[in-house]
Amino acid sequence: MKIAFWSNIRKNGGVSTNMVCIAAVSAIAGLGRSVLLENHYNVNNLNGMLLSPDKIAMLHETGQYYNKYGIEYILKRLYTGTANEQLIRKASIPLLYSSIYYLPQSYIVNREVFDYEFELAHKDLFECLENISDMVFIDTESRGNASSVQILEEADMVVVSIDQDREAWDDYFEHYMSILPKSVFLVGQYEKENPFDLEFIKKQYHIPGEKLAVIPYNIDLHIAAGEGTMIPFLNRNYLKSSRAENEYFMGEVKKAVIMLKENVAHFGKMGQQKRAKNNP
Repeated sequence: MKIAFWSNIRKNGGVSTNMVCIAAVSAIAGLGRSVLLENHYNVNNLNGMLLSPDKIAMLHETGQYYNKYGIEYILKRLYTGTANEQLIRKASIPLLYSSIYYLPQSYIVNREVFDYEFELAHKDLFECLENISDMVFIDTESRGNASSVQILEEADMVVVSIDQDREAWDDYFEHYMSILPKSVFLVGQYEKENPFDLEFIKKQYHIPGEKLAVIPYNIDLHIAAGEGTMIPFLNRNYLKSSRAENEYFMGEVKKAVIMLKENVAHFGKMGQQKRAKNNP
C-alpha cells in the first residue's frame, strides 16, 4: 500500500517526524514491514533523523551514498530496465532489524531532472517497493513539485499533517477537498492546552474520530531527530518511558498507529474492490 505523508503548509506540520514515528512504532508493534522515502530535499530530510552523523559521513567517504544507495540511482536503473526488487533491497538502508527499509537521496541537484525521471519510472518503482514491504511511506513535498502531484493522485491513502493553526486547516478544506476521501489527519506538534484542540478540530471540520489523531510536541523527540536517533528513542520508550512527558507522547503515537492500521485495512479493501471492478 502506498501511503503519502503530506501537508498543505511548508512549516510546522511535522510531516517527516510524524512519518518516522508512525513507521517505527508500527514496526516495533509488529504490524508489518515498511519502506521510507522522500521526493524532495530539505534541511530536515529523513537521513538526518534516521542516521547518525557518523553513518552519513561513512557513506559519503566510501561513495556508497551517491553510487550504491539512493532513489536517483534506482530511478535510473528502472528507466533502463535493469532494476529489480533485490537491487532495491541492496540500495536501501535496513533499519530496526530490517523491518524498515530507508531509500535515501543522493542530494538532488536538479529538481526538474528528478521529476522527469520520477515520472518515467515511478510506477515501476512503487510496484517494486510494494513487493518488498507491506507499506510504502512517502514523505511528500507540500507544494511546487510535479512528483508530489503524481504521488497524491496515486497514493492509496494520504496522511495529512497540520499543526494547531486554524488558517492551515481552513486552507486544506478550501483547496484540497479532492483528496479528502482518502485522507486521514495527524495534528502535528500537538499541545493539549491549546484551545484549538482535537475535539474542536473534529467538530469544526466534521472529521470522524477514526480518521484523526495527534502527535504531541516532545522535546526529547526533537533532540533525537537532530541527532539521527529517532528510532532508538522510540524503541527505548515503547514499553516503558522514564518521563511522564514521553509516556504521554508514546501513548498518543500508539493511538495514531492504531488509527493508521484501521484505515489501511479499510482503504486496502476499497482498493481490492476497485481493482476487481476494473478487471472482471
